Amino acid sequence: MGFVARHRLRVEKRGDNFSLAKLLEERMPRITDPWDHHDWDSKKYVADWAAGQDEREAERREVFELIARTLPYERDAAINILDLGAGYGALCQFLLARFSNATAVCQDGSEEMVKLGRERMARLNGRVKFVLCDFSKSGWSRKLKGPFDAVVSSIAIHNVRSHETIRAIYRETFSLVKPGGCFVNFDRMTPSLKQQTKWLTEAGFENVQCFRDGGRRAIVGGFRR
Repeated sequence: MGFVARHRLRVEKRGDNFSLAKLLEERMPRITDPWDHHDWDSKKYVADWAAGQDEREAERREVFELIARTLPYERDAAINILDLGAGYGALCQFLLARFSNATAVCQDGSEEMVKLGRERMARLNGRVKFVLCDFSKSGWSRKLKGPFDAVVSSIAIHNVRSHETIRAIYRETFSLVKPGGCFVNFDRMTPSLKQQTKWLTEAGFENVQCFRDGGRRAIVGGFRR
């Protein structure tokens, strides 16, 4: 099957087979929000934020479904997924339900988010690991044992605010993707969608495209040959 054909969207049904593995957590110093919009180190703030996200379950499922269909793999493929800025793991849980033989690594910079994720995904123990590190700091990718078949992210990377930092995240993300794999990012298009796709191309990704343009938010990504 050709490179482009392997990345056509597909909708299939699959089961929920689980495997066993070890849960990993790496501790890190306090993470800050450059614009002081979030207090990711507060247990109460994180719990309230997650509860607010739960209320948008229907909206998120539509986006998560499109991300899942964009990944260039069959539903029974034994793939390893990296979720960047995973938070408590909403996207990760969805993808592990869709890809029954998949395993995942959830990266986040908030210890409270990681704790909440461990609680919410306790039934997936063995299929998911956690790595606590700050992707706004150069070299963060060395703390992750890649490469991965797919790297995904949902409403996370924009939080670093700095355009140069976003570009650096894309460059390090490329190093974590296996040949034939992909990076799919659902996020606020700050700066523009055009600029985001340009940065992905500069990072080394091919067949870079917008899978869904929602105005302020979009799903963008690319593939690695």
